[in-house]
Amino acid sequence: MAKSVNKIMKNIAAIFIVAMFFYACSSKENSGKFINFKDVAQGVGKEVVMKQTDSGRLAVVLKAAVLKDYTHLNFPYAEFPNGIELTVFDEKGGTSVVLADYAIQYKKTNLIDLRGNVKITTADSSVLKAPQLYWNQRLKWAFTDFSYSITAKDGSINKGDGFDANQKFTIFKSRRNKGQQILKD
Repeated sequence: MAKSVNKIMKNIAAIFIVAMFFYACSSKENSGKFINFKDVAQGVGKEVVMKQTDSGRLAVVLKAAVLKDYTHLNFPYAEFPNGIELTVFDEKGGTSVVLADYAIQYKKTNLIDLRGNVKITTADSSVLKAPQLYWNQRLKWAFTDFSYSITAKDGSINKGDGFDANQKFTIFKSRRNKGQQILKD
């Protein structure tokens, strides 16, 4: 009799375990979700303000509502899913401001991908707008294959379908552009 009770208890336990397994797999919350640690940021910052100095001078201030750190991956990156505001201070005291709705910085390639309402206002009050812009930090080079517009301080306008430029925009190669230039007499 003890053997049959023991056998019944084992069967009940097995049925209970199988039932719990099926419940866990069929639950709406857990359905098809397994944690992949590559999808999880190793750190998340909110209302982030980062400052960078160069030779004791404030050079850059980065503000972001959210920063997700994925530097634990083989191809490390930092993601700013709610956008960024980047203020760059030049040696002459001028400031340039970069705004974007989304940004991602790839650590190994030093490439920053800015997306959504990208707007750069330079120290001389020129304004560049584009839906997406890449900036190579190592080469100090900016480029896009999307349409863009630049409005200069004097009111000149340049619109095109992509460009490559150094970060100071002293070298600028545009594809299929048109514009309106203001010339002095």
